Amino acid sequence: MIDYKLIGKRVQRARVAAGFTQEVLAEHVQISTNYLSKIETGREKPNLEMLAKISVAVAVPITSLLADVAEEGESYLQHEMAALLKACSAEQTRLIYEIAQCIASSGG
Repeated sequence: MIDYKLIGKRVQRARVAAGFTQEVLAEHVQISTNYLSKIETGREKPNLEMLAKISVAVAVPITSLLADVAEEGESYLQHEMAALLKACSAEQTRLIYEIAQCIASSGG
C-alpha cells in the first residue's frame, strides 16, 4: 500500500521550500488549487505524470517525493522520522525517545 498522505506532505514541504503558494504551484502544473490541496492532504492520489510535473515545478527530484512510501518497505518512514527529529530541540528529542522506548517495551 502506498502512503499518499506522506507523498502529500512531501509535496507541501517542497512547495513551501520553493516559495510557492498553492495557487502558484497549481497554476504552474495546470490543476485547480482544490486538487492540489487534496494531493497535499492525501485525499487525492496523483498519478506519476502529475507528480513529475510537480517535481519539475518545485525543482526537486521525483524520487524525493516517492522514496520509501510503501508501507511494506523496511525503511518506511525512517527518512521522515530523521527529518522530524532534526527539527526538534534536544528536550523534544529526548521526549520522543522516551515515548518510543515505552511503546517498544510494551510491544505496541
